[in-house]
Amino acid sequence: MQSINQFTSQNELFLVPLYILLIFTISSIIKTFYIKKYDEYNYFNYGLLFKLLGVTGFCIIYLFYYEGGDTVNYFLGTQAIGNLIEQDIEKGLAVLFNTDSYFNSWQSFNAGTGFPPHYMWKDPNTFSVSRLSVPLYFLGAKSFFITSFLTACFSYIGIWKLYRLFNTLYTGNSRIFAYLILFLPSLIFWGGGVMKDSYVLGATCWITSNFYHIFIIRKKLFRNFIFMLLNAFLIINIKAYIIVSLIPGMLLWINSAYLKNIKSSLIKVFVFPVIFGFIVLSAFYISQNLSSVIGVYGDMDSAIQQAQVIQEDLLREDQYGGNNYNIGELDGSFGGLISVAPLAIFTALFRPLFWEIGSPTMVLSVIENTIMIIFYHYDFSSYFSY
Repeated sequence: MQSINQFTSQNELFLVPLYILLIFTISSIIKTFYIKKYDEYNYFNYGLLFKLLGVTGFCIIYLFYYEGGDTVNYFLGTQAIGNLIEQDIEKGLAVLFNTDSYFNSWQSFNAGTGFPPHYMWKDPNTFSVSRLSVPLYFLGAKSFFITSFLTACFSYIGIWKLYRLFNTLYTGNSRIFAYLILFLPSLIFWGGGVMKDSYVLGATCWITSNFYHIFIIRKKLFRNFIFMLLNAFLIINIKAYIIVSLIPGMLLWINSAYLKNIKSSLIKVFVFPVIFGFIVLSAFYISQNLSSVIGVYGDMDSAIQQAQVIQEDLLREDQYGGNNYNIGELDGSFGGLISVAPLAIFTALFRPLFWEIGSPTMVLSVIENTIMIIFYHYDFSSYFSY
């Protein structure tokens, strides 16, 4: 329990309330500034409150129920980099920015700095979470809980951007969108803390808003372009396949936006194949040019092989116990991928189910997924009744 005790010191008890007060002071200023222009800012502080409650529960469960886990290990990696920066700034910055310097090595760490978990260090995408958390670590007074709060705040910025976007596109539904986006249990619990999910969730939601401003309404171009690049960089360095999944939807969004501006149905008939062809060529060009950046997800064959490797790894009960889903055998072919797609999509959207509860943390997910199934069933029933 020694590693747990260092995260619950007396300094934490003093600093945590102070930082919470500071966070909500800033959020109240933001709300006061925008509330006269945008009614949805009524939910700004409430959404942030739920986010911080979620990350608090997340940290407590990992510290006292699991007595460790990934979020603790990510923080230990962050702490090791922070200590190295204070001990030897040249070595510390080499590790922080992942440079080609010989200082960016395991040997730069020592007993004084502490060592990051080796399984994280040897995976650049995984260890990038520890690197990204270093500024928040120093900003958060080197506190585990406060660093987690600040990570949750970053995630919340992106979620709020997506919430604002939905309110812009579909006005008059701010309360419904608050329930579906700001107060969704999965996003509140898993989208906070020092984890891959927190950074990627925030960046994915934010980049969607950036895309809308740049390519759909073409406003505030410079600012959104800069943030789009930063968010893309963050996603690519943590979970590159998410960029691959975003590209088709974004290109179709452009297609829909441009066709909507054409009033004549006859012109639409002739223009649609041209735009669609351009989108297909653009998708191919983008994927080819991103292949060197996104690694194994840069082409179909290697992406399928990677999916096969991940599936086989997740089925190892010696490592993960029974908390896994067998969606069928991936044979490495495109046809095999299509054959398991329906169950894979259902699993991603609606599982775990009631009889698949394997731990207390899965209960909220089960309740949330059951409600989603009911709503999806209602929507499809209404659709086919016409």
